[in-house]
Amino acid sequence: MSPYDVDPNINYRRLHQLSDELTQFLTRIHALYLDAVAGFAFVHKRVLTDQRKFRNLVKGSEIDSEELQDSRMFSYTQIFAEDFCASGFHRATQGEVKARNSPGGSNYKTLGQLCLVALYDYWNDYLRREYVVAKGQLNAKEQDLDIVKERLRKHASHDLWGDLRKLRIAIVHNQGIADSEVARCKLIRWFQPGDSIDISPARMKAILFAVLKFRNQLFKEGFPKHYIEIPPQ
Repeated sequence: MSPYDVDPNINYRRLHQLSDELTQFLTRIHALYLDAVAGFAFVHKRVLTDQRKFRNLVKGSEIDSEELQDSRMFSYTQIFAEDFCASGFHRATQGEVKARNSPGGSNYKTLGQLCLVALYDYWNDYLRREYVVAKGQLNAKEQDLDIVKERLRKHASHDLWGDLRKLRIAIVHNQGIADSEVARCKLIRWFQPGDSIDISPARMKAILFAVLKFRNQLFKEGFPKHYIEIPPQ
């Protein structure tokens, strides 16, 4: 007798594929976040270095001040060899560039929000339905949206994804400001109505680990239940 309790309705191979696909997507999002933050640090340091060099040249004069340096325009011409992605049209002062690339600046906030939205959209637009189909709870060719919604709600409702949904709606439709729905999150209890949804590196780490935990559970579901049968004495 097989030690595995195989459910004929479950596509275990497909669940493994979905686990692998989520792993790959999560890795891309993680890499994007780390690479972007490294870029923020590079630009921030570049501006500080350029300002320090200029102030050394005019040391002791009336233009030797951080305030004056921050009012000067920033240019990407020394970073990109050519007019990459219309960089020549970008206009910002050095102070603005320093501020947005500083830890906690607007670039960190925007990046965190973008990653959160991407993670939820991957779940909602692709993984959720595929998961329910693989579990044998929905016909892959089902076109009736009411049936689809009912099956998804019944067989693929998770506190993590529900919280990310609330945060996504506030980010996309409420200018990144938490509302009463965000305050009702079950796991992500960081924001109250009126708070700016600031996904700091520490919070991004927590979200990544939460999705990784879900991935581990999905991976586990790709195996039939295993049991040990003890023969009668």
